[in-house]
Amino acid sequence: MREGLSATEDLVAGRGGTEEGAGPVLDLDEYAPFLLNAVSLAWTRQIASVFKAQHGIGVVEWRVIAVLSAQPRIAATQICALLRMDKSAISRSLHALSEQGYLDHESTSGDQRRREWWLSESGQALFDKLLVVALETEARMLRGVSEDERQAFLSVMRRFLSNLED
Repeated sequence: MREGLSATEDLVAGRGGTEEGAGPVLDLDEYAPFLLNAVSLAWTRQIASVFKAQHGIGVVEWRVIAVLSAQPRIAATQICALLRMDKSAISRSLHALSEQGYLDHESTSGDQRRREWWLSESGQALFDKLLVVALETEARMLRGVSEDERQAFLSVMRRFLSNLED
């Protein structure tokens, strides 16, 4: 950070804007939302190709499977809340995974729109395979990062999330 400037002012303060009429420039290497998105996209690209090629599923389906492995017998609205995704994408994934035999469901109140979802036996087997890929990719991402740095990173990410959801 340059002397006399706040972090935000330093981030956008005229970098590269020496020409007449040039405005401030955002330094993407110092802009947390850009870096978060770049890491997320890189990680997603790594696993998406394997998931699709080896198992015929996409990243949204993986996220649904991961949630249901940790919290079985929950409704679509709860899955949406946990994944912070819109209902239409989750609904499509639930139905596709159900048609492939990876999920089971039952109506909780006689209303077919209100279902609890969980992994079928084949869904749990698929999760076990996908988890190996996800953890291997995470390990590559964390190469050279100490456990203290990892814990600090997770703490900061949780704080970001909390700040944005207030």
